[in-house]
Amino acid sequence: MAASPAVPVAVAAEAREAPALRRTGTGAYEWIWRTGLLNVGSIARRELGAFFVSPIGYVIGAIIIIPVALFGYIGQLATQSPLSMSGVFAWVTYLSVLMIPLFTMRLLAEERRSGTLELLLTSPVRDWELVVGKWLGALLFYLAITAFLGVFLVLMYVYQPLRADIRVLGMTVHVANLDYGTILTGYVGLILAGGAYIAIGILLSSLTSNQIIAAFAAFVVLIVLHYGMAFLSSVAAEPYRTIFDYAGGNNRYLSFGQGRFVLKDVLYFVTLIVGGLFLTTRVLESRKWR
Repeated sequence: MAASPAVPVAVAAEAREAPALRRTGTGAYEWIWRTGLLNVGSIARRELGAFFVSPIGYVIGAIIIIPVALFGYIGQLATQSPLSMSGVFAWVTYLSVLMIPLFTMRLLAEERRSGTLELLLTSPVRDWELVVGKWLGALLFYLAITAFLGVFLVLMYVYQPLRADIRVLGMTVHVANLDYGTILTGYVGLILAGGAYIAIGILLSSLTSNQIIAAFAAFVVLIVLHYGMAFLSSVAAEPYRTIFDYAGGNNRYLSFGQGRFVLKDVLYFVTLIVGGLFLTTRVLESRKWR
């Protein structure tokens, strides 16, 4: 389940070689190196590869794809209802809350357990580069396992019985009568929610060397954040009801599922991403003073 120790060792080796390359490189390369993008990209690439080398990546992919196919897509065909991606997105969101802790638990907890975290922290890789690189690698894996949504979109386009006529350059084009705006906003919301929950998972993974504890803690926090806050908002009195309502991840995702971009909902997920990564960086920095 854990990634090979060779991954962080190789990242540290690349980072140690970077200053020499920078001294002999061009001005553009030096500028890019100073931004930290090269280290972030290297860490993200290796983390993404580690997910596909480990069986856990394929297990998580299957756990998400199969229920979504059965209940989100085939279920609509069985009831002969108009095809829509909203049910598919709802199932992906539900399963993401359950599955994200399983692939974020090892990101930093395994590094602490194996002792490779200290190697990375003493290399030229800066703390925020390590955190952002691991978050980006996990997000790319999340995008890879949700890319199958494109298959359902194609199938719905082909088998949607309702058709609409669109005038394009004076020609009439027959297209499937799907709510393409809702499809776009739904997927954007899925990416924002996934990125936010991955950032929370990394934060909790940085607090322990035990992967099981990291996974359980992330699972509890995400369940409370995504569903618990909605329940509390339904039973609490004002002004707490408003606070719980805004803090609920499921409430904030609903606008995307309805085909709307609401600024406060976008800021909610962006704040979770930035806040989670910032706190994780501070946790890593605090280890240097122990």
